[in-house]
Amino acid sequence: MKNAIIFGCGRIGTATYRKLKNQYSILAWSDNNESLWGSKKEGILIVQPIEIPELLKKENTDVFVAVENGKKIVEQLRSLQIKNIYIWKKTFFYLVDGLFPYKENTGMYYKKNKKEETHILFVSATAGIRDHKTAKAVKKTGKKVHLAYLKFSPYDIDSEYANIYEDIYSFMSIQALQDFIDNSDFDLVHSSSEPDYITALLARSNKPIIHDCHDLSSSNRTMFPEELTLEYIAHKEAVGVVYPTEGLRNEAIRRFGLSWDKTYVLENFTSEELIPHKKKEKISRFDGELHCVYEGAILEGDKASKRYFEEIWLKLARSGIHVHFYTNYDINYCHYLESMNPKIHFEGNLSSKQLSVELSKYDIGLCIYNTNDSNKLYLEHSSPNKLYEYVNAGIPVAVGNVECHRIFAEENGFGRQVNMDRELYPQMRTIAEIKIKERILQEKGFTFESKIQGLLDFYNQAIEQKKQENL
Repeated sequence: MKNAIIFGCGRIGTATYRKLKNQYSILAWSDNNESLWGSKKEGILIVQPIEIPELLKKENTDVFVAVENGKKIVEQLRSLQIKNIYIWKKTFFYLVDGLFPYKENTGMYYKKNKKEETHILFVSATAGIRDHKTAKAVKKTGKKVHLAYLKFSPYDIDSEYANIYEDIYSFMSIQALQDFIDNSDFDLVHSSSEPDYITALLARSNKPIIHDCHDLSSSNRTMFPEELTLEYIAHKEAVGVVYPTEGLRNEAIRRFGLSWDKTYVLENFTSEELIPHKKKEKISRFDGELHCVYEGAILEGDKASKRYFEEIWLKLARSGIHVHFYTNYDINYCHYLESMNPKIHFEGNLSSKQLSVELSKYDIGLCIYNTNDSNKLYLEHSSPNKLYEYVNAGIPVAVGNVECHRIFAEENGFGRQVNMDRELYPQMRTIAEIKIKERILQEKGFTFESKIQGLLDFYNQAIEQKKQENL
């Protein structure tokens, strides 16, 4: 077995360790953070960078630079006369000298024990909540579900979902993933990627590939010609495509000339198991003030992003409205957001099960995005998880100037639109008075489980079509 040193003790380094530990003997970690030197991670010593050359006296040792922007680290290592350096670039590792991709050992494939069982492989760079919910619901029907990832494992991001899968496989190259799929006994591959490079590269596999399109990237940002090409290939060459909304499906059919029966809509509904059996006391009952909540991703710095919330939340806070938020984003930025105003509160990061109860103590759920010309089309075809999760917790929703969100909230009695240019407190007080009926999502068929049989039929259609193509 070869040896490895991992440079970088953060999240990317941890993900790299999970991938390498079965292929390498990990000699040490290293990092430029002096406070880590001499301590251990995963039971392995963290050394100073200047100690690496001594470790490299052991033959067959590679150094993996596992940080977001590793160019300066590579220069630092080269100044120490270190060779055999691999650098992490977004998803894959490349040998610095020539940028050849890391070559994995292949030949380990999955073989069924029982031929009659249906085995489905979910594939993603980093599986998200939608992927896990789909896999879990499919598993409940008796299917066997597996996961292959390229970037982060559920253990790195959403550990509560790790036990859904029969097996979790990690890959550091698309070549190894393709080889694994072609030579394993999976009946179908459910591929989720954005941008769409994974589906595009797997489209010629001998297995039926379902592309789960979370959104049309080209409707959300300016893309390079090669990215547009990959998006086109993913939609055209996959055996079937799944969309989160009817609007997105219609737009994709128009853009790519897809046939209707090649598509399926699986909304971002909440799971029935997350319907809370108890609720918490409202914070507002104790202080008489108005408390709203946001849960989900946020983004720092990019004022064009739909998830840039600084100005929106500050405007709410200055209007006397408390903004509480839950996210797994960088904690330093979360504390910065808190520092902007005493009424903005970072509440940490909770599991979906915990959140389903925790959200109930607030008056209003926030589904107000930072809309602009670059993301408005995307948002008009979106189906935010949080919209359903707020209603699931029994709290009404405040939506912004996205028409499809407004229509959904107001037609179902779930909430109302907020005009950010008008006085905010009276608008939010009116929304807080909306009563959400118990188990209303289940009553209306707005749960994930209500759509799974249709997805299974879609899977079977794809499997049969691929069999005909392979004859």
